[in-house]
Amino acid sequence: MKVTLITSVFPHPRFGIFPGIERYLQSLALNLKKQGIHVQIITTFWNGGTKFDNYKGIPIFRVLDSKTLFGKIGSIARLNNYTIGFNFILKKIYKKFYDSNIVFLAHPFGLTRYLKIKKVPIISIAYHYKKPEMLQEFFELPFFQYIQKRQYKIHKNVIAISETTKTALVSNYKLNEKDVKVIKIGIDFERFNPSNFSNEIKKKYGNKILLTVGPFLLRKRIPVLLKAMPFIIKKIPDVRLLLIGKGPLSKYYKKLSKFLGIQEHVSFLGFVEDEKLLKYYASSTLCIFTSELEGFGQVLLESMASGTPVICANKLPMSEIIGNGGVTFKLNDSKDLAQKIIDLLKNEEKRLMLRKNALDLVKKKYKWSIIAKEFIKYIKSLILN
Repeated sequence: MKVTLITSVFPHPRFGIFPGIERYLQSLALNLKKQGIHVQIITTFWNGGTKFDNYKGIPIFRVLDSKTLFGKIGSIARLNNYTIGFNFILKKIYKKFYDSNIVFLAHPFGLTRYLKIKKVPIISIAYHYKKPEMLQEFFELPFFQYIQKRQYKIHKNVIAISETTKTALVSNYKLNEKDVKVIKIGIDFERFNPSNFSNEIKKKYGNKILLTVGPFLLRKRIPVLLKAMPFIIKKIPDVRLLLIGKGPLSKYYKKLSKFLGIQEHVSFLGFVEDEKLLKYYASSTLCIFTSELEGFGQVLLESMASGTPVICANKLPMSEIIGNGGVTFKLNDSKDLAQKIIDLLKNEEKRLMLRKNALDLVKKKYKWSIIAKEFIKYIKSLILN
């Protein structure tokens, strides 16, 4: 069986454009390959690389788009998502996937109707649906969601990474529920596990490390955590908060930290390469996830698989994912978050119980070998039909 994955980003030769999605697509490709599927990637030059490339036996072919050609100007209003689609009408690109059993579209692209004309079976992957909050999103999202809706309606077969994402897509895009299949994200235990523990990180930051990972966007609600810190510091003076990520709100968060007087307890680490990120996950005391909106919340799995208990908002799908491997706080409530953090930092026995529960849960429900088999089963059902 041959599968072609078309994506704007693929983490070879480097990570960093959309780290979470990149890890997901990388794991999906590698685990389909482990199941005996012939996988090939069609992507852009956003993550670097050459026109023809190879990643662990997976062939990669890179195409041009407006962002590759013109930089930031070429990505205005998500124009790059549309211009990637121009490649689909080129005969030499078509030859790359015409004999595939299935083509996965990892993002919304323009001109995907052409693929339907060529009768190539298509599956779209959907991560989440959100309404605009920041000024840039009011400008970009309407166009992005227009091509997203068209793609889903034209090709019908959509994989949503959670029931929450499926519900949002069906409601906002008026999709048929039968056209949306939920297949959750898996976790790579060979990479994310407690053995990545680093004495160096503990020595540098102490024994009470709070970790948060993700892009600095409004929906991540990082200020809820920053505003909780004065309450936590008052009870636990040696606590340290590490923020891994970058984004348009970086400067604001740093200014807010100074305003709150917590800058001595907070470290902004920026973007961290994956190999070092593994160590931060396994060496932290707690992972804090304040996000208000997620299609899934991959950070939760990565932390739990690393043996670090998580605290997240009492919002689906995050609260469902952590199960008994973490605790929840009231959404956007800094005082409640602070109390939950203080309680766990003071209660080692409870942390150890949550650690055990988290490891058991992710190994039982989120192994990539299991997730890959769900993908293959879904692919076969479409081919047979």
